[in-house]
Amino acid sequence: MDLSTIRYTIQWATAVLANIYFGFLGTKQVYQGALKSACVPFLNCHSCPSALFSCPVGTIQHFMTIHKFPYLLTSFLAFVGLSTGSLACGWLCPFGLLQDILYKIKSVKISVPGKLTGMRYLILLFLVVLLPYITQETWFSKLCPMGTLQAALPWAVWNPIIPVYGEPAVAVGTLGMLFGAKIVILLSFLGLFVLAKRPFCRLICPLGAILGFFNRYSFIGLRVDKKDCAGCQKCREKCPVDINVGDDPGSSTCVRCFECLDCPNVSVSVGTRNSFEADVNEGKANG
Repeated sequence: MDLSTIRYTIQWATAVLANIYFGFLGTKQVYQGALKSACVPFLNCHSCPSALFSCPVGTIQHFMTIHKFPYLLTSFLAFVGLSTGSLACGWLCPFGLLQDILYKIKSVKISVPGKLTGMRYLILLFLVVLLPYITQETWFSKLCPMGTLQAALPWAVWNPIIPVYGEPAVAVGTLGMLFGAKIVILLSFLGLFVLAKRPFCRLICPLGAILGFFNRYSFIGLRVDKKDCAGCQKCREKCPVDINVGDDPGSSTCVRCFECLDCPNVSVSVGTRNSFEADVNEGKANG
């Protein structure tokens, strides 16, 4: 079994395990038990009928709307980032898996300019932090295509009668312009997933922006022997985010999928980032 198959299997398993609450079939409501107070280190919509856990991006917005700082969540994300960087993006996130699968469809392919990856930080700042803080509305969740696919569509199509209230889960008249905008955004991204490598991860995802920031400092990282790198671009061909790891092993865009390990000049590093840089600098000096 090759690395890609193992990675895809883990992502499928993650999607299932994070969404195995079937009590919604009886209650017709979102699970609100103890597990819902915990976040997973990837996108997983809180409002999905079968979701057991919460999405960190949605949770950040919730704290912003009530004007409180998410100390516990911040500590959790810092721990994940400092230990593994954005490895969760490459090995756990179901939305990343969807993008990888759709990109395999034969079509014209386009490249996403690397300079645009900074958009993620603007989205994190404005849609996840500032606007929710000012308007007390979770704006990123309202527009997130993952949330639309995982929660908005299932509820709208099913729209059960909630036994406790005797009323439909989705009130009549609420599927208006916002819902239409959500569908347009989702369909646009699904089409873009076929054409480009992980455009949502690279341009939009605020969680990817947070975890990717730690790639340069994480305990588990990547190392490239640049002395023997021939610039063959094999790593870029395999990379789901279309980067050449030889240019920057600590790139914030990298999702730590380790597909680039096919190249003998790329290896996994374990230790402090300072020791990596020291080894690199020593190698340059000896060269």
